Amino acid sequence: MSANEEKKFVIKCVFENLKSLPVREGRSEVIYSPVEKHYNAFWNIRLHKYESVIIPFLVCKSFQMGGWSIDTASDVFINGKLLKTEFQIKFQQNSSYINNLAIERDDFPEYGIDESAQIEFHVKIDKMSGNFRNFDNDVARELSDTVLMVENNKFYVNKMYLSLHSTYFKSLLLGKFEEAKKSEIDLKDILVMDFHIFLSVIYGFIVVAEAYIENLLKLADYFDAEIVMERCEAFLVTISKKSFVEKYQLSLNYKLDNLKKKCLSEMNKNTDFVGLAPENSEVIVRKHGRSSI
Repeated sequence: MSANEEKKFVIKCVFENLKSLPVREGRSEVIYSPVEKHYNAFWNIRLHKYESVIIPFLVCKSFQMGGWSIDTASDVFINGKLLKTEFQIKFQQNSSYINNLAIERDDFPEYGIDESAQIEFHVKIDKMSGNFRNFDNDVARELSDTVLMVENNKFYVNKMYLSLHSTYFKSLLLGKFEEAKKSEIDLKDILVMDFHIFLSVIYGFIVVAEAYIENLLKLADYFDAEIVMERCEAFLVTISKKSFVEKYQLSLNYKLDNLKKKCLSEMNKNTDFVGLAPENSEVIVRKHGRSSI
């Protein structure tokens, strides 16, 4: 795609059971659409439902070192009916925006909202700034010798480099499995955003961060990626703001000995020993449900 070509995409989702969602006074219930990858960023729709109003949000995340921003203008549709035209949002790291897309309950019939509603954002990207690393550009294709498919997204990778950092991929790509002979391999039960983060840590595109460390640990364990596990443990030991209990449970679940030793050395009479019991000391997560951003 040329630099001057317009960047456009449509993201939509049918949100079910809108009337039956439990709502606490003064609080909203939140529903998420699946995450999609467009132009090397990750997008989904987040729907807030209050007692008498629903509010759709477009959400964008990018995982990279350094600052980034994406300026967008969206036409928003509810069940095919235009709600807002040229709704402008500037996305950047740790940003939020004022949302005037609220739909009052009295207006539900106008938009055909009953138990469900299809919400669409027709997005046009006006400007992108930052270094958006990805695994499907011309350079990645030129240097790769295999393609990994995750939720219909292609990741162009090098077998030897990936195998160096993951015994799972060493067996899959260089072993006697049938996949070793294929030029394109489909990875099941993996979320595209999680896998992008996992590869980005291996390639050094990003560093470990609080927002995604638990999903990263799951994939590091699943793919037996020692370098990723080491970087996660170092983050938990030195930087993470997670609670003492959370860190100790992670140290047990993923056999993080250095983290466990640090936790044990910090125990005192005020320690929550009940909370230290692991939720499931045998857990090694192999499958991942829908994530949200």
